[in-house]
Amino acid sequence: MTESIEINLPFNPPYDWRSIKEFYQSHSIPGVERITSDSFARVFRVENKLGFFEVRPLLVKSELRVRIVSEDANTTSETARRIRKMFDLDCDPGLIARSLERIPLLVKICRRFPGLRVARGWNCFETAICTILGQLVSAGRREHLIGQLVRNYGEEVVDPSTSKRAYLFPGAEVLASSNLSAIGTTTARREAIRHFSRRVLSRAISLAEDQDPAAFRQSHLQTKGLGPWSAEYIRLRTGDTDAFPKTDLILKRVLDLHPDLDLERIKPWRSYAAVYLWKEFAQTLSRSRNRKQHDAIL
Repeated sequence: MTESIEINLPFNPPYDWRSIKEFYQSHSIPGVERITSDSFARVFRVENKLGFFEVRPLLVKSELRVRIVSEDANTTSETARRIRKMFDLDCDPGLIARSLERIPLLVKICRRFPGLRVARGWNCFETAICTILGQLVSAGRREHLIGQLVRNYGEEVVDPSTSKRAYLFPGAEVLASSNLSAIGTTTARREAIRHFSRRVLSRAISLAEDQDPAAFRQSHLQTKGLGPWSAEYIRLRTGDTDAFPKTDLILKRVLDLHPDLDLERIKPWRSYAAVYLWKEFAQTLSRSRNRKQHDAIL
């Protein structure tokens, strides 16, 4: 490893660090990521080079402080670009607020929670696999299943910040060829992971960031075991600012309670509407752990 590099990544305030950190905390990837009260860290591989980064907020300066350690310092630029995307640092919160305030229901929510961001994954493949494993189970169960996946099929590495054992998220080559028996999930979900991985390897599914949203959604829907919620949620968590998973349990109930909610008025920012509605209604509209299945997957 090279010596660590520290950089500051600026953003336009306000920035709700607490909410985005809480999202990563409740959707963590054990063994790959570490989240504390004031930091997010993970190991990764970029351009076939092993690396590590840690992010801490400098809210007074409207910056995130990032420490990057990598086998090749030339990967710093690409790593910083991905971090900016993960933490939605290029968002214009004023523009988003003005757009969402076209809808009366969202006016008070935006003012109550200024600076919400769309938390995104490190890459599309990780996001998709975690989405498949995490559906229709509790947060604790989701974390347990993802931990099983990582520990049994990920590559073991050394976390350069702690010198402790860590893991890289398993790639499509590994997951496509394994029976995934070490994961305590359903046969159907294991098959969905394998099928998705095989389609990635065959390029039936593109992981490119700049692809047509409709083509992205269609390619995912053609994967055995992925339904409309899955495809739209993956789009939202990988950078499509207009993705809105309307069959999501919470969002569906909001739409049922507010049938006049015209989200067409705020295109192309509907993913931010989803984040604000989740923030406002997640507690009051959530069902019990044994809630009714809301997505046709599996």
